[in-house]
Amino acid sequence: MLDCCSKVDLDLLNNFDPLSYRGEPTALFDLSFVKDAIRDLRLKPKNKVILTRGTNGKTSTCFFLDSIVRKNNLSSICFTSPHIHAPNERILLNGANLPMEDFFYYEQRISLYEDQRCERKFTYFEAVFLICLFVNVENNADYLILEAGLGGPKDATAAVDFDLLVLTSIGLDHQSFLGDTKEQILESKLLDVEDTQIITFAENKKYGYLNSKNVKYVEVSDCGSEFLSKNKNLAENAAEHLGLQRKKSNQTIKGRLQVLRKKPLLILDGAHNPEGLHYLCEHVEKFKIRKALLGMKNGKLKDCRYVIDKFGFEKIAWCDLPEPWRSDAPLDHWTHLKTDSEILEWILADEDCIVFGSLYLASKILKMLKRRKVK
Repeated sequence: MLDCCSKVDLDLLNNFDPLSYRGEPTALFDLSFVKDAIRDLRLKPKNKVILTRGTNGKTSTCFFLDSIVRKNNLSSICFTSPHIHAPNERILLNGANLPMEDFFYYEQRISLYEDQRCERKFTYFEAVFLICLFVNVENNADYLILEAGLGGPKDATAAVDFDLLVLTSIGLDHQSFLGDTKEQILESKLLDVEDTQIITFAENKKYGYLNSKNVKYVEVSDCGSEFLSKNKNLAENAAEHLGLQRKKSNQTIKGRLQVLRKKPLLILDGAHNPEGLHYLCEHVEKFKIRKALLGMKNGKLKDCRYVIDKFGFEKIAWCDLPEPWRSDAPLDHWTHLKTDSEILEWILADEDCIVFGSLYLASKILKMLKRRKVK
């Protein structure tokens, strides 16, 4: 193992932008670099590992699992993505964000390893995953809960063995990497899974590819109608399979069906693909919200337009996403909000409103509201 480098000056934290030097999708690379690092740095997990794959609902399922593990009086480390405010949010140590100074400390160790051993830098996702493995080894937690990125054999999380695979819903997203149909996407996500137990929704029985796998199905009828309730039930079934008591979780998740204001109603959600928007539409239909703010990464709007039309919005505005993400081209009749003050005026007006389209937009909105409150 490489010598430990000193902890960084916390003044550096405010200026850190991980995307300035990392960011290529993990799927473009083979995993030999990550596997070599795990071997060289002795980061192989020795605890129980739960891996979550799917298109939608991975983060909430991981959070629910993490909560259940801790309610069973066991220790846990949970890895999810993306973050809302800061990168250390991606790693939970017993339910709390990894301290930022620790995040930077482990990031420096990885950078030192790169300089000495690697032909390329790790992607951002790979680097944070390795930080998570550092935290896992040095804290000796009972459970390591991992959310895959794109999923499949080229995803960084596939570099470690896992005891249980939790498969959430399958939808159309990242088709250029995973395939054009849901069946192809499912197969891409499970290519490296042979005998490992899979727990998933009964609705996924329709995919013939699962017939060759070791699958336990969770009946949707037991899950309730709301998307988060389904994911919570899936997590409870996964925990029960591992011999844990089926504890109820009241976990709240930023940027996922988050109610920012009740009267008038203001809802924030990171839904950004057709399936995610469909679940969101089902959830908010009863509120008859007629006003929206939308922000989507380039290329997403085309696939999502038909679902957006189902909401029946009378007023739609769009705004640019934070750098380096390029926003999708809007429709001519949508209002373009160019400044923070215009965005705040739109969402805080005296009428119900919903904000959706990207977790990066969710992050932007939460930061704007926090700054406004501080002032």
